[in-house]
Amino acid sequence: ALPKEQGRFRGVDKEFREIMSEISSNPRLVIFAQRKDLSNILKSMLDQLGRCQKALNELLEEKRSIFPRFYFIGDDDLLEILGQSTNPTVIQTHLKKLFAGIHTVQFDETNQNILGMRSLDGELVPLTKQIRITPSVEDWL
Repeated sequence: ALPKEQGRFRGVDKEFREIMSEISSNPRLVIFAQRKDLSNILKSMLDQLGRCQKALNELLEEKRSIFPRFYFIGDDDLLEILGQSTNPTVIQTHLKKLFAGIHTVQFDETNQNILGMRSLDGELVPLTKQIRITPSVEDWL
């Protein structure tokens, strides 16, 4: 569903940039605003963006139902986690929101595996089995 919405968003973005380019080439906004099709174009763009937002909200809800701890964070944080799921620095910043008592995790030298958990007091709890970081963040968290 999201690749379809991504294409939809790109179309709206392209159309918006064309409108802005047209405005910047002729700053007489009154002339531009008198275009008969402008209202319909803007309404269509708004409708398309609404569909994108709805699909994105459905995806976030799906991820939250798979991993309920995602309910503890806002949409912006969840989007960042999903978009940067293999970036340890990004994940570190959100761990304390998801897991009480876990301040950070210890990564291996490649930053591809989690070796242990560290509390706010600095106590390290090594894992008996390392956790591989994959793009499906809801699976390995």
